[in-house]
Amino acid sequence: MERERAGQWFPPVRRSPHLIPVVLFINAGGSYLVLVRLSAQVGSATGSGLLAGAVLTTPWLLALMLTRPLSRLLGRHSPDRLIQVAEALSLALTLAAAAAPGRALVVITIALMLVRGYLQTVTQSAASILLRGTIAPGRLNRANTIAEIGRLTGLSVGAALTGPVGAVLSLRGFIVVNAATLAVTALLARALPSAPAGARADGASPDASPSLRVLLDSLGLRALLARFLLVAFWQGFHTIAVTVIPRAVLGGGTGLVGVFVAMSAVAIFAGSLAAWPVQRYLGRLPSATWALVPMPPLLAAVLVAQVVPTFVLYAIFLVLFEVAYVYYNNRLLAEATPAEVTAVVTFRATVLPAAIMISILGIGAVSDLAGPVTAVIVVVAGTVLVTAGSTADLAPHRLLSWR
Repeated sequence: MERERAGQWFPPVRRSPHLIPVVLFINAGGSYLVLVRLSAQVGSATGSGLLAGAVLTTPWLLALMLTRPLSRLLGRHSPDRLIQVAEALSLALTLAAAAAPGRALVVITIALMLVRGYLQTVTQSAASILLRGTIAPGRLNRANTIAEIGRLTGLSVGAALTGPVGAVLSLRGFIVVNAATLAVTALLARALPSAPAGARADGASPDASPSLRVLLDSLGLRALLARFLLVAFWQGFHTIAVTVIPRAVLGGGTGLVGVFVAMSAVAIFAGSLAAWPVQRYLGRLPSATWALVPMPPLLAAVLVAQVVPTFVLYAIFLVLFEVAYVYYNNRLLAEATPAEVTAVVTFRATVLPAAIMISILGIGAVSDLAGPVTAVIVVVAGTVLVTAGSTADLAPHRLLSWR
């Protein structure tokens, strides 16, 4: 009955997986708009950069603690239905938070971001499974890349709008705006096509509860996962570098940090766009190439230690960084069998953020104790060691065609 009603809202010709990038764009943009505004308000009220930064990690926390329930959800329920429920629940919770009393608003919004982060993880993970189940294999790389561009663009737009919108709206106003964006994504979610749950694809048992252990049975997937974790390692370093490089390497102040952050956002976005047209060529080189090519410009950026060359070299690193992320992300999703895809998506949604947090702590400590150049050397050495250690013979990408 529910499916029939959804079909009345959106006839079959209009139910398309190509709406997923739009859903991810609006979902990420609205959420990040509130998150950045909340972080700024906590930092301003407490004077603590640590607390402000901790607020930015709240969307990851429940996903890290509830990995197994996430895997079960993805394995037992159709991805389109999961997206619909996640967006509807997010909308209901956001509307409830908008009505919170003034004194409790910040605390309630932090709790909202905690739960919303889990629901957002469900949406993003289910979107990957939906694409895998509805897009032709020859077009899957392109679909995954466009979905990633949609998500990254949403984050960039959300962050960029925080300043100007904050000049006219309070935190409650931000929450109301986010509720409006969620109303749109909840509506769009009803226009997504049906697809089998990850664990039920190709006749798998509907009661299966995929575990990350299934990934250990595939030598190729283990190598890809190890190299994919390098992306988390770089992301953790980058979180530290956007402040440390302009201050400690270039000797600048707050203004230079702001310019460096803006340049970084543009470079990452440019990298996601660059990965689209070059996608057809990525698989022609060994998989290890995309882990190693970002390292020379990164090392050169801190060794040169001059504003313009450092900015240019670091921007090149970020562009290559994003291309590597898109390559490993797409190949993981393409190489996984139907029985493995839920575990892969769960891994990406939970272990990757955990690795980023660990990298932030580790690289941050090295930078404080031994300086940013040493921290970069650690990143380069770690990348070379992990790449060399993941020695699986990776077959040519079987889903490389680009139509």
